[in-house]
Amino acid sequence: MWRNGLALLLMAALAAAAWSIWAQLDKPVRSVRVLGMMSEAERQAIQEVVMSNLSGGILSLDADELVADIQSLSWPREVRVRRIWPDALTIDVQRESVVALWGDGGYLTSDGKVVHLADGPEGVPYLAASLSTPRQAMELYQLLTLRVAEADLAIVRLEENQLGEWLLTFDSGMTLALGNEALTERLSRFLLAYRRALATRAATIAHVDTRYDNGLAVRWSDAQLASVERSTR
Repeated sequence: MWRNGLALLLMAALAAAAWSIWAQLDKPVRSVRVLGMMSEAERQAIQEVVMSNLSGGILSLDADELVADIQSLSWPREVRVRRIWPDALTIDVQRESVVALWGDGGYLTSDGKVVHLADGPEGVPYLAASLSTPRQAMELYQLLTLRVAEADLAIVRLEENQLGEWLLTFDSGMTLALGNEALTERLSRFLLAYRRALATRAATIAHVDTRYDNGLAVRWSDAQLASVERSTR
């Protein structure tokens, strides 16, 4: 019996010693360094998430939970947390690369993920969809961008209305209505007409409508109409 009692006392002593060592090593975190390319507002957002997770010391910190909380900000793509003895943390964050504005005020990645940035990039195209998902809108944008690039056109806006009809806006200001069906066929019809007759007058075109069975309609800009009116007087 005494041996069992001695063993219990030894185990208790070892546990107490281990706890004492743990308590001495589990220092409060006093320094947090956030690494990665991001805005100051985004860096501050990460700092706030980190501080909300620091209820204990550096050893008792749940690194997996901290990573999950940082990724819940939506724009961090990869997060790594490192403990730096005795009381510091290094947070390495790789942010998502966004390629377009999204209708609700967020941004889209190339694979159609919606992220929210405090300071997003300027000069990116604008996408919005009433019926399609962000991913579907991005896939369509990528397809259309490749096609119109052949005619030296660039899309700055791609929008879907509540009827599922798509409208493109080019960097020249010209808009193109594709409707809600046979989009690639209608785009091909537009590109053919553009190359044959419209390209040299692109600056004077306000809108092109391809929602016809076998043709398209062109609306000229106000400046072009005014010029025509002057020439006929």
